[in-house]
Amino acid sequence: MEPLHPMVFDRFCEDGWCYWSDIIFRRNLWEWRGEPCRVILLRIRLDGFQLSKSQRKCLRRNADLRVLRRPLNILRRHEELFDLHAARFHYNRPVSIYGFFSTWSHIMPSLGVEFDVFLDNRHLASSFFHVGHRSMAGNYCIHDPEEAWRSLGTYTMLLEIEYARHLGKEFYYPGFVYDLPSEFDYKLNFHNLEYFDWWGNWYPLERLPVRDWRVHY
Repeated sequence: MEPLHPMVFDRFCEDGWCYWSDIIFRRNLWEWRGEPCRVILLRIRLDGFQLSKSQRKCLRRNADLRVLRRPLNILRRHEELFDLHAARFHYNRPVSIYGFFSTWSHIMPSLGVEFDVFLDNRHLASSFFHVGHRSMAGNYCIHDPEEAWRSLGTYTMLLEIEYARHLGKEFYYPGFVYDLPSEFDYKLNFHNLEYFDWWGNWYPLERLPVRDWRVHY
């Protein structure tokens, strides 16, 4: 990978590409908890986006938190929070935060930014994203499992959407979900969703309540 012009980064996002560390890739089939599944790429059209009632509650629930926006830079405290976050996964547990980021993630594949979330001086969550010309793409989020009641994955996604709208972006790409219930299903609980058909087209996707993926495993 090398740094991409913001408009080139947009085009990769529009064509179904994702990125980790120093690679950019596409995949439409995967395996989750031993079952083959399809990968569903998502984006949110930001024009006319509206918060749901539950998302407004999420913002109010976390109004006591302090948010710092800064250039993407992995520090020791991110490594420690990642270890707590990764312990949540009983299947396909990520090994290292550096499986998702490289030394150059602040400029590759485009401008990299992070939100760090604190309760007083306690680091509760971080989300990482990259900025294009017309779009913004979420990369990864880590959060303290002891604060699960705060729904920090949803909260940081809302922060990113708000920032993308502030910048005048057209699309926000939150990554992917599977056609099986999984930990990532909270991404489906947003208005103005669209999904990629792997033929170059994006279609509207109705907002779905979060499924309880744990009952399936």
